[in-house]
Amino acid sequence: MEKKYRHDLDLLKGLAIIAVVLYHAGWCKSGYLGVDLFLVLNGYLVVPKVMNEIEEGRFRYFSFLEKKIFRLLPLVLLVSGLSLAIGYWGMLPNDFRFLSEETVAASTFMNNVLQAITTQNYWAAIYQKVLMHTWFLGVLFQFYVVFPLLMLLVRRQMKVMLIVLTLLSLLLYLLPVDNIGNKYYLLPYRFFEISIGGVVAIRTTKVSTSLKYISLCGLLFMIFFGAFMIGERAMPYNLTGGTNTIRESFLPREVLVLLTVLFAILSCLQNRTENKWSDLACHSKVIAPLGRMSLSVFLWHQPLFAFYRYFFADELSADVLICLIVVVFLLSVFTYYFIEKRITISKVSRLYLILSFVIVNAFALWIYQKGGIVRDIPELDIREGETDPMFLEQYTDRIYQYDHEFSQDNSRKKILVIGNSFARDFANILLESSVADSIQLSYHYDFESCPLNRIHQCDRIYFFGWKHEVPEMVWQKLSPHAEIWGIGTKNHGTGNGIFYKYRHQKNYYAQRTVIKDEYHHVNRLLRDEWQSHYVDLLSLTLQPDNTVPVFTPDHHFITYDGRHLTPAGARYYASLMHFVMMVPISFSIVS
Repeated sequence: MEKKYRHDLDLLKGLAIIAVVLYHAGWCKSGYLGVDLFLVLNGYLVVPKVMNEIEEGRFRYFSFLEKKIFRLLPLVLLVSGLSLAIGYWGMLPNDFRFLSEETVAASTFMNNVLQAITTQNYWAAIYQKVLMHTWFLGVLFQFYVVFPLLMLLVRRQMKVMLIVLTLLSLLLYLLPVDNIGNKYYLLPYRFFEISIGGVVAIRTTKVSTSLKYISLCGLLFMIFFGAFMIGERAMPYNLTGGTNTIRESFLPREVLVLLTVLFAILSCLQNRTENKWSDLACHSKVIAPLGRMSLSVFLWHQPLFAFYRYFFADELSADVLICLIVVVFLLSVFTYYFIEKRITISKVSRLYLILSFVIVNAFALWIYQKGGIVRDIPELDIREGETDPMFLEQYTDRIYQYDHEFSQDNSRKKILVIGNSFARDFANILLESSVADSIQLSYHYDFESCPLNRIHQCDRIYFFGWKHEVPEMVWQKLSPHAEIWGIGTKNHGTGNGIFYKYRHQKNYYAQRTVIKDEYHHVNRLLRDEWQSHYVDLLSLTLQPDNTVPVFTPDHHFITYDGRHLTPAGARYYASLMHFVMMVPISFSIVS
């Protein structure tokens, strides 16, 4: 018997895609839960079909995968190809290189793996990564690859295997992990959300509408969308990024995910054709159609948001968001009716898909091979075909070679720099300064593992961090004449793409950027802690109008990503400091 169409599921998908879009816009703080709803619904629709076809001997593995590829890949290639074209016009090398990586990963349904490897903070990664959101399609397709194979191996025990795998994945999800991003990117942690939809579908085919279920769904509906309104409280303790965001929630994130899964399960339990959800969906002129177009909406919205943030502003105002959503809707309507609904599997379509795949990925690989360098960029001392694509990161990280003991040469002052990439930036400033030949530089990432003899031997320690984070044993081990100084935070924008688009305009090099209040707050707290032993980098370039320069006086970018110094940027900061060799070393700001 042919199953009747579930209009209510369109309604749920519509609500889910609205939540995801608003989350990526920065307007719906827990909208990421919409992805969890999508996963359950996918399992509910796909799993029983696969298992039934295996039981009846009708399942064709490669035909199944081909259908999924034709469902997903054409739109992925279209969005990726257009993103590369935009990137070619205006993206800077580092960013363009990563976009090329994302393109290859997205078109091979492996972007979830790429994001898990390259992204340290899942929650901070959403804004300027153009194809970051395609990790979701990676999880789905990997499930489509793995799940049928597992079921084919245990044909007679498929239901038992499905339940066992669901429980194992749920347990894995609930266990603590070192990298929280893995829970959101990798299939083993997400498997239970997809498979549990299948468990519901195969175990409850005859469940009818119940007032109890409808009431419970309504309750969970409110909890689900109430979670979207959970705010974030900014805590000024993230020294490099300005703030840490702490999500204030009455429940842990894992519990919110499980509530969302439960909400999806109970929604699927409703009678397939006669319930309040179906009635509402049938009369919905907006949300249910959005649900049917959810794939197109999902693929278009993030690139548009990301490119706007890259080229114009890092925050989406209400009027900008409305305009972008209109564009997303129009693009989605076009691709839904002219690609999604029209594409069929044939020899011609296979040829077109293969050619599109080859062209897009060949372009992406060419960009990657060039390191994203497709033109000369004098502002970064980059020459096409000549510059090592990684030289900017290498410049920052060259300080790792100074992770060694001091020599016995007492004619040069011994300087120990402790901390992350901002500390390495300051070490580069020292090496670019007039005192470079008069000091011995040693570097280490943190105090905890730093050899105590370096601490005892040094004349000065420069530390990027809070004074209260310096271990007591360091103060005890420090020699009587030595001091510890704090290195200040700095900022020259969220990225250079916003400024680079004006490269053909007259006042290009005169551009400045406004310092956000959060950076002032962090700087003030650090200065209050360190008092006279503080290197106030922010104040060195700050003007009365609360702006700092983007370029050095000789027309070079001060940073390559808004945070980390270019060689020209390090020389610029060194020129603003007048270093005087004394015991201990001191410096003053050039007026």
